[in-house]
Amino acid sequence: MALKGSIKEFALTEIFQLIFHQNKEGLLTLTREDTKVSVLFKEGKIIRAYEGEFQEVFGQNLIRAGLLSNDQLGIARYRLQNQKTTLDALLAELKFLSESELMRLTRLFTEETLYLLFNWEKGDYEFQQKTINYNANLVSPLETQFLLMEAVRQIDEWPALLKKIPSREMVFEKIPELEDLRSESDDAGKLEDDDPFGSIEGLEEEGENEEESDTTWLLQNLDGQQNVQQVIDRAQMGAFAVHQGIVELLKEKKVQEIKGPEVPKESSNPLLKKETVFKWVAGTVVLCIAIFLFIASYPSIRLTTLMSLTPLEEFKELSIKNERYFIRFALDLYHLKHNRYPDTLHALVEEGYLGPNTGIKPHFKNWSYQPSPVGDDSFLLNSINPQ
Repeated sequence: MALKGSIKEFALTEIFQLIFHQNKEGLLTLTREDTKVSVLFKEGKIIRAYEGEFQEVFGQNLIRAGLLSNDQLGIARYRLQNQKTTLDALLAELKFLSESELMRLTRLFTEETLYLLFNWEKGDYEFQQKTINYNANLVSPLETQFLLMEAVRQIDEWPALLKKIPSREMVFEKIPELEDLRSESDDAGKLEDDDPFGSIEGLEEEGENEEESDTTWLLQNLDGQQNVQQVIDRAQMGAFAVHQGIVELLKEKKVQEIKGPEVPKESSNPLLKKETVFKWVAGTVVLCIAIFLFIASYPSIRLTTLMSLTPLEEFKELSIKNERYFIRFALDLYHLKHNRYPDTLHALVEEGYLGPNTGIKPHFKNWSYQPSPVGDDSFLLNSINPQ
């Protein structure tokens, strides 16, 4: 079966249903501008869906969720270079994550990718029949029909949620008074423990409590620091569920929106202003002195170079002295700006104190430089081959 064309002519739901009803196996590729999404099918069921390259996307999702460190991902990437396997299989082998956890996360990331996909109004698709292999311990095939129904439901409900949370940059926090109310409810709960019918009520409300667990997690993690997208990354419940939970908490007046950190205004503290002016004036004075000394010494350097009667050894000695002077002066300029000396002399070129643009081109290979140990605000600068 060859499938290729535009989403405007053949809707995504129709493409997925066709693949499902014909129990096809292969790769469905969907592209829109610079975005590329891959969906793997096995006997009409969805195995995996991801945007871009699977290994990279899966790893970054795990890092944002706080389930994998950069060091662990680095180790896995290194091992992938020499092994023919997938990132999830390698993470399970290294025991960075359990197989059951990886299966749950694969399903979550696949669902999230597909739910966003069904919002596309334009793009191209292509289905290629090919053999799809997967590890049954790490991947659980998704029922295509169920996913389509859930996608339609979310599409219908998203507009109402976005009216309350129009941007994922928004930040929410618990309402302070809520803590006092919670402590009172905890005290009341202790009194209810003596109720002989409490255990029966608990059984009846067990399902309801499970539904409330996601909202409880959100309430604990809406800390006034993380924005909505960061909460989604760490929640491991999907963007739709997070939006639903926050909207519910807003209705119950348990959380409130706060503004992001304001850009700090210029300080009105006169002491800080004086310190800033002093640093600027000092830097300007030092730079002027450096330019003056350079101009003053330049004729003598030129004269020395042109004097054929001057012994070569004297010329070398003078060149070393002048180069040492310019390097030391550049080091002092660097210290004035950064309040420390650089780790290497090449930093002086990067800062623009030396190099082609200044007319001063020192030969760093002829110098041995080392900042003094911590606490000793100085440096060591010696000629490697002193003359």
